[in-house]
Amino acid sequence: MISFLKFLRFLGPLTLFFATFVILPPLTMQAFASEVEIIFLSIFISCLIYGILIEITLRRKRFIYTPRDGFLITFFGWVFISILASLPFFFSGMNYADSIFEAVSGLTTTGSTTISNLSSLSDSLLIYRQLLQWAGGVGLIIVVLAIIPAASGGIRILQAETSGFAENSFSPRLKKTARSLLRFYLGITILCAISYWLAGMNYFEAISHSFSTVSIGGFSIYDDNFGHFNSPLIEGIAILFILISATNFGLHFLFLLKKDFKFYVKNDEFKFFLLLILAATTFSVLVLLFNEQIGISESFRYGIFQTISIITTTGFTIAELDNMGILLPVLIMLLAFVGACSGSVGGGIKAWRINILIRLAFDNITKIMHPTAVSTIKFNGEKIEQKQIESVFSFVAIYVLIAILFLLALMLQDIDFYSAFSAVSATLNNLGPGLGQFSDNYSSLEPAGKITLSLAMIIGRLEIFGFLLLLFPSFWKS
Repeated sequence: MISFLKFLRFLGPLTLFFATFVILPPLTMQAFASEVEIIFLSIFISCLIYGILIEITLRRKRFIYTPRDGFLITFFGWVFISILASLPFFFSGMNYADSIFEAVSGLTTTGSTTISNLSSLSDSLLIYRQLLQWAGGVGLIIVVLAIIPAASGGIRILQAETSGFAENSFSPRLKKTARSLLRFYLGITILCAISYWLAGMNYFEAISHSFSTVSIGGFSIYDDNFGHFNSPLIEGIAILFILISATNFGLHFLFLLKKDFKFYVKNDEFKFFLLLILAATTFSVLVLLFNEQIGISESFRYGIFQTISIITTTGFTIAELDNMGILLPVLIMLLAFVGACSGSVGGGIKAWRINILIRLAFDNITKIMHPTAVSTIKFNGEKIEQKQIESVFSFVAIYVLIAILFLLALMLQDIDFYSAFSAVSATLNNLGPGLGQFSDNYSSLEPAGKITLSLAMIIGRLEIFGFLLLLFPSFWKS
């Protein structure tokens, strides 16, 4: 069994981070003008005391972390902080299922909500929702690794928060990698907020939406989301920063270090990702152009913004997806399964896995036509090993299987297929907005359905293998 002290060693700074960077900002906004601020104050003091006590007692402890420890700490760390994050919602009058759903949706950068009237929330609670996404976007465990001294074997925690080829893009020095991630993340957040403000948002709107934009979260402080602003300029700024956050952060680091665009040009995943977005947006615009109810300018705006937002698993909307017909929303929901790039803050299966599957498919077709031909499948100039191929196939197969299981679970709760499919796609891929019954929000779900989808969000955020390992008895054996 994992040492409980190992878990507490990470839980201490994690709680301190949550108290300082998530609770403190909304706490200071309205000078304790309402009960909401008193709630934030109570949670803040409790987290602060707990975090300090853990830090004092375990500061000098050195632990050796195994791969199993990494997955366990990551999963239970997310569960713990999700419960903690739900408390402001619960004590503000929401029931337990809605509170958990809202907290998990924020931390996993999903952007789904059960709140039907955001204007009824205080500014402190609104900014708190946005901060949850910002904190969850970079990865709560990575934050911890940047704060505490690097533990021996701590790279296992980082591996549980990143995926696939992303690992090769970062420095092998754990603490340096984590802090580089945080600096870059904070930097683009500030740039995004300034850009929004210059484009016409007030300071509160700009700061709030910068948190959810760079985290690819999708939360807004308005019920009609980005449609509230009705501004092509603001939408363009959002698209720019969404694409930055949906790209492997390792590529950004290399570009900033070497000042050379070749790292983007030579990266197969990035090129495939851009090609997919170009093809999908072109198709979306063409479909909308033939829709007599939508004008030419709206066709381009809706087609480009909504498609990029959904494919990158951001989830911002400028109009209800159901207004775009049936074919187009379903198509881009399916494309959301592809998701963003590895090493980014986006969800989904990840573009590199889908790219490899497509390459394998074409390679098999070539072998059928030319049986004697000898071919080598490469990715980023390197031969794809059989072990990687097996890993990709198994991941995608399990991902689809779990999606089907969640779909059936919702349908057993008397939810129609169309709505259930959109809900699973939105939560498992950390996307946000749904279709049909959930086109506005998820308030109509029963508590069991909300807890089910909360689990889907966490599984999607941690990538499936990290969760499945916990289900095998052999994993728990020493």
